Amino acid sequence: MTALPLIFSSTSWAAELRKEVLLIAESNTTNSPQVPYNPVFQQAVGYVEKELQVQFEYRRYPWNRLLQSLNEGEGLAFGLSKTRERAQTLHFSLPAFATHVWLVVRSDKSFAFSRLSDLQGKTVGMVRGSTYGDEFNKAKASLLLIEDDVYSLPSRLKKLLSKRTDVMLFSHHDPDPRKVEAMLNKTMPEIAPDTPMPPGVTFKVLDHFLFVDYIHFAILASQDKGIIEQINKAIKKGQQDGSMPAVNLSR
Repeated sequence: MTALPLIFSSTSWAAELRKEVLLIAESNTTNSPQVPYNPVFQQAVGYVEKELQVQFEYRRYPWNRLLQSLNEGEGLAFGLSKTRERAQTLHFSLPAFATHVWLVVRSDKSFAFSRLSDLQGKTVGMVRGSTYGDEFNKAKASLLLIEDDVYSLPSRLKKLLSKRTDVMLFSHHDPDPRKVEAMLNKTMPEIAPDTPMPPGVTFKVLDHFLFVDYIHFAILASQDKGIIEQINKAIKKGQQDGSMPAVNLSR
């Protein structure tokens, strides 16, 4: 889930279609119709929009505001992980795609990671309002030092460089840590040209991911008039014919 925006253009027929509010997490909260630059994210949203014959009206919020707006019934949301707590008030779709939650460090501060206990005593930067499974949530209370971040990749990377955090949690659809690492090192000069990398230092993605995160559409249960069922049909169709990435739930 990066914070790089990209214009998501509507097609000429969209004006004739019904509109649906779609809440998405973004650091930039202007009203322009943008979504985070993530090709898998865009693929899923675009496919569901076409299959349901709707035009999404994007409303971009920081995570906590998004969750509040979702629970107030403002509209449909995309980009959420499903948890037991959230499922008490929300209806979730089938997973539209999966992301890996990677641990990013300074190359000169790398360490071996294979289990949550390896993070003891380290300051972990994570987006405020995000969640990475029940085991991680339990560890937050007793094991981890958490630095709540805004949904802004440049800000989060700068914290890592300045050693305000030891580890940055970063969700990305690519299962190859070296590709994610290369992307972050290429992206930093583009999104934060005022922050040069220290000599000899790069960003390193640890080999073992923290968590496989399944990404869903969701809506307040009392507001669901059948749209989640429609989305589920579209997701099943898209994953069967290859229009959407297959999701392996056994991981």
